[in-house]
Amino acid sequence: MQNEGDWEPVRLLSTAARLVRREVDNKLRAVGLTQERVTVLRVLLAEGPMRRAELARRLRVTAQTLGTALVSMAAQGLVEEVSAETVGRSGRWMAISERGQKLLADAENLEQDDSTAGIGPELRSELIALIRGLEHGKQQRPSGTPPLAGVQQNGSPLAAASEPPLPG
Repeated sequence: MQNEGDWEPVRLLSTAARLVRREVDNKLRAVGLTQERVTVLRVLLAEGPMRRAELARRLRVTAQTLGTALVSMAAQGLVEEVSAETVGRSGRWMAISERGQKLLADAENLEQDDSTAGIGPELRSELIALIRGLEHGKQQRPSGTPPLAGVQQNGSPLAAASEPPLPG
């Protein structure tokens, strides 16, 4: 087995992301959710009904990927399509259902009981800065914070994976 200290940065980030997602999803399965679904529900709860295309943009995923997830979430009773008249605008709008709100509250209680894989506020800030910097074509970080070791190679940022935004 290769020493993690020798791994390239993209491998470190993708491995950490996969392991954190697995840990979180295992906890969320107890209430019938996944991290992906929790993220969708959080956005809909905070922002209210929205068009699928806008929801996909806010989640930083493709409309096709989101569409597949929304079909499954609607079948599970987590989201529902609301009429254009309800929101006063044309188009197809999605909203969080009452069941989705209840399960989201259950998921948030689970999160409060146990921190996510030891990701504290400093690492969280660093990751957010990395994501925003990569999206804008340059690496940014909070002032006074050292860069993630090895994140830049030869002065150019690594390509970011298409992941949902970090809540909060």
